[in-house]
Amino acid sequence: MVRRMREEDIPDVVRISEENFSTEAWGEAAFRRELTSPHSHPFVAVVNQKVVGYVVVWILYDEGTIMTLAVDRSMWGKGVGKELMRFLLKFLRGKVKKVLLDVRKSNVRAIRLYQRFGFRIVGERPGYYSDGENALLMEYLYTEEVSHEGQALSS
Repeated sequence: MVRRMREEDIPDVVRISEENFSTEAWGEAAFRRELTSPHSHPFVAVVNQKVVGYVVVWILYDEGTIMTLAVDRSMWGKGVGKELMRFLLKFLRGKVKKVLLDVRKSNVRAIRLYQRFGFRIVGERPGYYSDGENALLMEYLYTEEVSHEGQALSS
């Protein structure tokens, strides 16, 4: 189940962030700001009443930007990331024309997930991360016809 993030979720969300991101982990203050920011939409994935993943998306004008997304490592490969993406793309439909995100060039697992949902690599940001690694800029356009799984259909 995916639902809006709440104050009591923050300790679990911070733990998941720190577990997944070495130098770019968000802290407690950052997530608290997201709960009250008018352009931010933070969500959590919950399994057996435990927070096992999260996503934060910003909506500015006709564009959505996935700011951060992570899944508890113990839940990798169990569909949590897919469920967050399905929920998010459905939530954003009708609100934005496109969704953008940055992902580490070396994060093949995440890149494949995003591509399965119809995201395309549209650019590269050299030295984007604090350790000097490049980021890939990925984009999802709502003009594409999509299947029930969120995957782009071939023409």
